[in-house]
Amino acid sequence: MRHLIIVILLISLTHSGYSQTFLDAYKKYRLERADTLSNSKTKKKIKSFIKSQIIELDTVFHSYKAKSNFDFNNADTLFLIYESPAESPFTSDIIIWSGKDTISYRQGFATIKPFKNKRTITYETFFPKFDRSQGFKVVTERDSLVTLVSQRDYNTINHLSHNQNINDGSYVSIYVAYKDRGEYKFETCFPKQFIIRNVYRKE
Repeated sequence: MRHLIIVILLISLTHSGYSQTFLDAYKKYRLERADTLSNSKTKKKIKSFIKSQIIELDTVFHSYKAKSNFDFNNADTLFLIYESPAESPFTSDIIIWSGKDTISYRQGFATIKPFKNKRTITYETFFPKFDRSQGFKVVTERDSLVTLVSQRDYNTINHLSHNQNINDGSYVSIYVAYKDRGEYKFETCFPKQFIIRNVYRKE
């Protein structure tokens, strides 16, 4: 009987080790990276932002699961792209996908009162629509970026800023999470600032 109880406990512990959620793993990963910062003020600010970002993702995932019954928090593989304008690094366009399921939204901040802001979430397409002349289509580097991230071609992504003489542009943060023996592993890519241009081509 005692042997049976030990076996059951071992199975339970093994099962709990394999039930890691994406958000738990992502939070741990991001906070551990933040801990490597030497400036304590910057570290505190970044960690606070990461925690609020996790709450945001949790809200989005719950909302999406209630609507579609797909649980991003337990998906085998997830791809995340954050695109932040240079002048506002804490505001981002975000796209998250896994298989055929995709979430795209914009995060920002609304002023509640002086020196107090509230995070806002606006669902919108990551590929904005543009006015175009008849007979032409718009091809953006965002299409290419999503393809490159899906292929995990970080070498090409890291060269997207080459030959660009820019005064503004966006910072891109890429996270790829995949399960390995029940636990999430992460790959990241943080290319130099670059502009996403719109290209018009004849149909």
